[in-house]
Amino acid sequence: MSIKNGPEEITGEKEILVCTCMQSKHWPYCDASHHTLGGGEPVLVSLDPARTYKLCRCLKTKSRPFCDGSHDRIPDPARSTLFTEPL
Repeated sequence: MSIKNGPEEITGEKEILVCTCMQSKHWPYCDASHHTLGGGEPVLVSLDPARTYKLCRCLKTKSRPFCDGSHDRIPDPARSTLFTEPL
């Protein structure tokens, strides 16, 4: 579930493949863009399936791929233009 102009919440996942090339259209998830556009290899992140995680969609977090609230410091209306679309 995505929060409008905020993070995507996920629960029940054991691991996710996180984009490091910053070219993914589904960031923070890897969509294999690094194969055609170049860039870093994705990172496999292990999660506790019993927990809920908030994943950054504004690309401004300092704790990738997790939301650190950086989107709250972005003024409107610029905030709504930063967010990547959820899967």
